[in-house]
Amino acid sequence: MTLSQPVRFGKLPTNIPGFDTILSGGIPELSTNIITGPPGAGKTIFTQQIIYTNASPERKALYLITLSEPSVKMLHYLQKFDFFVPEKVGKEVIYLDIGEVIRDQGLEDAIAVIVKHVQEHKPAIVGIDSFKAIHDLARDPVEVRKFGYDLSVRLTTWAVTALLIGEYTQEEVEKEPIFAIADGIIRLHNHPLGLHYQRYLDVLKLRGEKYFTGLHPFTIGNDGLTVYPRIKMPSVVSPPESFGERVTTGIEGLDQMIDQGLPRGTATMVAGGAGTGKTLLGLHFITSGAQQGEPGVIVTFQENYQQLQDIALSFGWDLQALEEQGKLIHLYSSPVEVQPDIHAAHVKAAVEKVKAKRVLLDSLKDIEIATPDKVRYKDYIYSLVNDLKLRGITSILTNEIPELFGPFQLSEYGVSFIADNVILLRYVELSGKMGRAINIMKVRGSQHSKEIRSFEITDAGIQIGQPIQAQTGVLTGMPIVSNSRSDLHYLPIRARYVVEALKQAGIVSKAQLSQATGLSEQDLSKELKDLQQQGLVLLVRSKEGSRYKVTI
Repeated sequence: MTLSQPVRFGKLPTNIPGFDTILSGGIPELSTNIITGPPGAGKTIFTQQIIYTNASPERKALYLITLSEPSVKMLHYLQKFDFFVPEKVGKEVIYLDIGEVIRDQGLEDAIAVIVKHVQEHKPAIVGIDSFKAIHDLARDPVEVRKFGYDLSVRLTTWAVTALLIGEYTQEEVEKEPIFAIADGIIRLHNHPLGLHYQRYLDVLKLRGEKYFTGLHPFTIGNDGLTVYPRIKMPSVVSPPESFGERVTTGIEGLDQMIDQGLPRGTATMVAGGAGTGKTLLGLHFITSGAQQGEPGVIVTFQENYQQLQDIALSFGWDLQALEEQGKLIHLYSSPVEVQPDIHAAHVKAAVEKVKAKRVLLDSLKDIEIATPDKVRYKDYIYSLVNDLKLRGITSILTNEIPELFGPFQLSEYGVSFIADNVILLRYVELSGKMGRAINIMKVRGSQHSKEIRSFEITDAGIQIGQPIQAQTGVLTGMPIVSNSRSDLHYLPIRARYVVEALKQAGIVSKAQLSQATGLSEQDLSKELKDLQQQGLVLLVRSKEGSRYKVTI
């Protein structure tokens, strides 16, 4: 054998969802690995999950218990997990207690006992729990180093992959000689996060292997551990193959403003104050896509399933029916419990499940509030949005601007740069009346309307009106009206229609005006009252009755 022909060993898959991705395939075979972490971090479950998902008649596992909990007690708790197979106990997974030997005879005899059991059962995997207990019985660091080295050599000789469990502190990890001998070091953590704890896992060492560094969150459920590789900033973002295509928003007037739709595979930020219609615009976008055979995913943090369903039904959209048809997934998460890495994985899983072409993320402000670490918040948004872009998915991200009027900031912490397109919704005060305005601030690589248009929210959703002309300061919410009162573009569509009808008819009664406009007297009364308050319509009383006329 020469150095040009190195021996290559395979990998032992952990079969823990997400973890083999971090390890680039699994734990190297014939390696000695230390699994460490504080009490309750999940070390034993972690090791047992690897053992039971790998154990077979051809690949036995030997689990040696030193001074930790008895095997009977361990098996009692393992019955709660799906990976546990009772039929494997004693045949493919063998439990032995060597605690008495270690206490009474010392480390040298302990190695002999371990080797004896390995020779007898010929396992492919050996777990020792707790290895730290053996460590603590040593007289000095030299004895521990010698014990660890001898054990590693013996187990490797017998073609064994070793998992040594112990509750080591950070200082011990840095100073104890056993960690220099180990081929792999995997640490489990349980960090306080607000009023609850979040579990993390990291690979500190994996000799000769490429692995994904950093803290990766994980959860423990009935199926055991699930690891969520941490999100990271992509190094290169390539344009999707569908670049250049257009995607309708479901709002005719808005599509006209952005050159017949949003560019496919881009991210659009819809920014505005509370109640300006951000979520509604997103619902237009998602339901329109579903009707065209483009499945979507809605990600919300405020409206749960029933709340959003009720909102959508009030505009004629049945989200439940779309979900039943496989055209939609609504993913709701409480902003109190959001962990960015885990949430990103859930979003990607939903996108993959429904083969989504559109995503609505509502809203960035909720994610920001739920993520105390603003660096992780920025990483989360950037990573998730770019992942959607790489898949050719068109996304809308809503973002709440706290100021109703006056100066505003699109986003904090520098996340607005991830948006290819920006649509701004604002409240505006027009002649003593609250209105709404919309404008397109940018569409990356494309022409778009520069107009500031009024819009209304009707029973059918958002209706885009005419440009608000002869005004300045509209985007601040405090427009300055020109001296010319003949320019009525700032009025809502219905009010403008009433004024134009009065101009043509002269002085008329409400009944005559109702006949001329086609509006009910109830709706007409409301419009006339608003126009009177603005000084645009005058009520004239005479013997013939009440009549109306315009003042301009």
